[in-house]
Amino acid sequence: MAQVAARKLVRTKAAPVIFDRSLLAQYTMDSPELEREIIGLFVAQLPAILDRLQNVDSRADWRIATHTLKGSALAIGACKIGDLAKKLEPVNSPEQNAKRKKLLSGLVRAVNEFDEMARQLYPI
Repeated sequence: MAQVAARKLVRTKAAPVIFDRSLLAQYTMDSPELEREIIGLFVAQLPAILDRLQNVDSRADWRIATHTLKGSALAIGACKIGDLAKKLEPVNSPEQNAKRKKLLSGLVRAVNEFDEMARQLYPI
């Protein structure tokens, strides 16, 4: 019984949200036009970034690609993408290939979720 009670006291880290629009609004001064433009640029770059990550040639390229994605995603409120990029950043050796594939699969799903949400919020 005590173990069950103790487990209930352990806090689990909540999954990051797909898109924190309030974070982006801080930087755009609540301008829907500017939000649309920034999100449009980010979404347009995501396929090239995913391709780069899936076909990276060196550890340095991997580090630059993951770090860049992490920074840009977190800056605009794409929290789930940013969190996954943060987890991917140190996974840059061939010995970690299985972990890399798993995280990249999650990143692809997060990108698709973000893209869908962005299209709903900012229809073209």
